[in-house]
Amino acid sequence: MSITEFEYKTGFPALRLTNSNGSASVEILLYGAHVLSWTTNNKQILFLSDKAIFAPGKAIRGGIPIVWPQFGPGPLPQHGFARVKTWRLGKTNTNDDVSVELHLLHDEDTLKIWPHKFNLTLTIRLKEKSFYQELTVHNEDNHTFEFTSLFHTYFTVDDIKTTTISGLNNVTYTDKVDGSKTKTETNKTLEFTSETDRVYNDGGKNANPILINDCIQVIGSGTTSDIVVWNPWQEKAKGSVDIGEHNFSKFVCVEVGHVHDSVKLDKDQLWKGSHEITLLK
Repeated sequence: MSITEFEYKTGFPALRLTNSNGSASVEILLYGAHVLSWTTNNKQILFLSDKAIFAPGKAIRGGIPIVWPQFGPGPLPQHGFARVKTWRLGKTNTNDDVSVELHLLHDEDTLKIWPHKFNLTLTIRLKEKSFYQELTVHNEDNHTFEFTSLFHTYFTVDDIKTTTISGLNNVTYTDKVDGSKTKTETNKTLEFTSETDRVYNDGGKNANPILINDCIQVIGSGTTSDIVVWNPWQEKAKGSVDIGEHNFSKFVCVEVGHVHDSVKLDKDQLWKGSHEITLLK
C-alpha cells in the first residue's frame, strides 16, 4: 500500500494511491482534487479525454471533477469553482485501506464571486474493487449559505451505443435535452441512441442499485441521491474542443450528487455527501 507524490505531465502536483497487492491505483491532481485515473487489474475504469485541457482556471474533461457550489450554469462559472482551485493535502493513511484527505478553504478570489467562508474536505479511499469519495462542507460563515454538489464521474465504455444503465425505472427525471420537461423513466434499462442529459431526482433512493453494463455499481449516500446521466453524442462532442467527435462513444457520465434543489447549511454546520463505485465483474 502506498501514496506517492509526483508531477503530472502538465506540471501539476499529483498523488498516486496504490492498494496492498498493487492491483489497483488512483491518480489525483491537487488541482481541483481531480481524480484523473482509476485502474484495476490493468483496466481503466474512468474516461479522460485525449483533448483535455490542463491549464490553470480550466476544467479538465474526464475523470471525476468536483462540482461545487453550483451545478450547471448560474451566477458562478459553470459547475462552480472547486474543480479549478488547488486543494491542499491533509491526512494520509496506508495502514488499512489506502486513503487521503484533501482540503479547500475560501480565499480572496472565491469571496469575490461567492461571499461565503467555507472549509471543504474531500476523503478518497481505494480498495481492490471499489472506490469511495466523501465531501464534507463546513460553513465557517456567520450566515446560512446554499449550494449544490456533484461527483461528475466519467466512465469508460466500449461503445455508448451498446451501453446500458439499470436501476432507474419509475424514477422522475428532468430531461435537459427536451426543454427541462419532467418525465418518468419507463424503461428498466436505459439505452443511448442520441444526446442524453437527465437529472434523476432521488434516483439513488430507488429500490435497485444503479448499474452500468451490469458490471459497475454506483451508490450515493442519503444526502447525494440525485443521479445525472449524460452523453453529448456526436455533434456536441464534435463542437467541444476538449471532447472531439472521436470520443463521444467512449464514455458515459453517471454522476451522484445533490442538485435538484439547494442544500441550506447554517453557521458552523457540517454537510457530508459521498459515493462509492464497486466493480462487480
